[in-house]
Amino acid sequence: MKAILFLFLFLHFTNAYQMPVAWQLVKEENGIRLYSRPSRQSKFNDIRIEADLAGTLSQIAAILADAGRYTDWAYAIKTSTIVKKINSDDFIYYSVIDVPWPGSDRDFYAHCKIYYDSATHNLRVVSESLRNYMPEKKNIVRVPLSKATWDIRAMSRNRIHLEYVLELDPGGNVPAWLMNLFSTKGPLQTFENLKQKLKK
Repeated sequence: MKAILFLFLFLHFTNAYQMPVAWQLVKEENGIRLYSRPSRQSKFNDIRIEADLAGTLSQIAAILADAGRYTDWAYAIKTSTIVKKINSDDFIYYSVIDVPWPGSDRDFYAHCKIYYDSATHNLRVVSESLRNYMPEKKNIVRVPLSKATWDIRAMSRNRIHLEYVLELDPGGNVPAWLMNLFSTKGPLQTFENLKQKLKK
C-alpha cells in the first residue's frame, strides 16, 4: 500500500513539474505584445514577444545575420562583433550590454544559427550564449545564461509574424530596477527599433 502511495505521489509531482507554465501578458504597446513566465533555469522570468511586422523573411534574416550591426536596433547593446563565421547562417558573436551606473556592463559570446524551411516559409533563429568561450574581462560581468529563439513566418508577401522567446540570467547582483529594465523596457524598445528598421 505504501509503495502504491509513493508511486502516486511521485507521478503527481513529476507531472506537475513538467507541465509548462502559462505565459502572462505583461504589456502591449504599438502592436507589440510582451509576455512573461517563471523560468526553470534562472531566477529571472522568461520573456516572450509577439508582433506582426511589415517586412519579409529575407529582410529579417539579413538583419539577424548581421551581428556587427546589432547596435543599430538592439536595446543597450554597446558593441557587437562576429568573432567566428562558420557560414552565412552559422556564426559566433560577442556583445557588450551597456548597464547604467552603479551597475556593471555585461558581456557574452553566443552561437547563432539560422534555419529556413522553404516548404513552410518559416524562419527560426537560435542564439545561445557560450559562457566559457573566452576568458572573462575585467570590470565586465559575464552573462551566465542567454538563449534567444526567433520563430518567424510569412503572413503575406510583405508581412511577417514574429515570436521571440528569451531565457536570461544577467549575472551578478541585480537590483529590481535593473531587472525591470531587462524584462520590460529593453525588449519593447528593441522590437520598436526593429519595426522601424524593417520599414527602412
